[in-house]
Amino acid sequence: MDKRTKLIIILSAVAVALSATGIVMWLVLREPAEPEMQVAQGASTNELVYFEDDTPPADPMMVGKWRNQANAGWYKVYYDDYDGDGFYWGKEWDESDDVFEEDLRYHGNGWFRWRKNGKELLEMATMDERDVPIAKTYIIATNSADSLIYKDASRKKTFYRFGRVQ
Repeated sequence: MDKRTKLIIILSAVAVALSATGIVMWLVLREPAEPEMQVAQGASTNELVYFEDDTPPADPMMVGKWRNQANAGWYKVYYDDYDGDGFYWGKEWDESDDVFEEDLRYHGNGWFRWRKNGKELLEMATMDERDVPIAKTYIIATNSADSLIYKDASRKKTFYRFGRVQ
């Protein structure tokens, strides 16, 4: 094989290698395609648009922050944050036990799911370590704009009185 043939083979191999490298780099470094935008027909950016979902509204008389009347450090908060199956999220803490709201891990100890059916209030307490709900059932005696009074369903004479915190 003469020098000229060897030179042509080497240059061809280098050209193929550079082309392959260029193609691989182009595939790796290229920008991903923009996702296709879906525009709602008939809605302008200056219009107020409402989206309906199947989330049932929470009882507005329950939603809010409450403080126990006998123990001013004990707080309960009932949110309208829907969790499914008719349950909403809530949390409680007792500052007289040196537990403060900021000490609670999100949806861990101190948090509960709540559901109100007529006069029955069901709370399913959660834990940090595992998702084993602990059920507590209460019977609501009074639920007004500023007062929440309920009794423990298993101990009929144990009442809990709360006042709404503004």
